[in-house]
Amino acid sequence: MARRYIADPLRLGPTLARSGSSPRHEGIAETDDLERHVRDKILAILFTRPGERVMRPRFGAGVDAQVFDGMSPLVLPALEYRIREGLARVLADDVLLADVVVTAAEGEGTLLVTVDYALRADRVPRRLEVTA
Repeated sequence: MARRYIADPLRLGPTLARSGSSPRHEGIAETDDLERHVRDKILAILFTRPGERVMRPRFGAGVDAQVFDGMSPLVLPALEYRIREGLARVLADDVLLADVVVTAAEGEGTLLVTVDYALRADRVPRRLEVTA
């Protein structure tokens, strides 16, 4: 039996058609694609602000909030550390984290976040680039 993961952001199961009513979704929010599951979790960590989740106050890196703060030579390494710590805490069982690089992009208030990682299952290098 294939291992199942909770989809993030949540998606409902397959569409069921019923006679006389509009189609509706049934089932729980899950996926069996580990690569997509890990990618979704990385995005959730990047764009969730610390303290935003009630029962997990240390979850997230808050990249979206950093865009509106001033950029200085100390901000980018601190943000890289916060992202690396958040990813390591949440994804340690599924991912081998290789590198996290945050650069201030050309435009004012734009960040480019590059996450290099490999799934523990296959150890194939992957890269996720996100502009915030």
